[in-house]
Amino acid sequence: MVNAVANKLMGFDHVTYVGKSIGEHTIDLRVETIVKDNAILFDLLEEIKGMDSVKDVVWSEIVSVAGSKISIPVSIIDKI
Repeated sequence: MVNAVANKLMGFDHVTYVGKSIGEHTIDLRVETIVKDNAILFDLLEEIKGMDSVKDVVWSEIVSVAGSKISIPVSIIDKI
């Protein structure tokens, strides 16, 4: 069911990324979107909530980037 939901989400115009997640027992997918305004976001969230096998939707937003690396450090790659 998770794959079916993920595939359907990838068909949405505003969705740029869908990933399966582990760790939090209530979150199976992480979806990234780009929307113009809150009204579009609200409509998208409601559409996702209405999908078969979707029990809940949790929304969060990145408001600023604390840091970013262009690539994986060589010291990490050497240990893998």
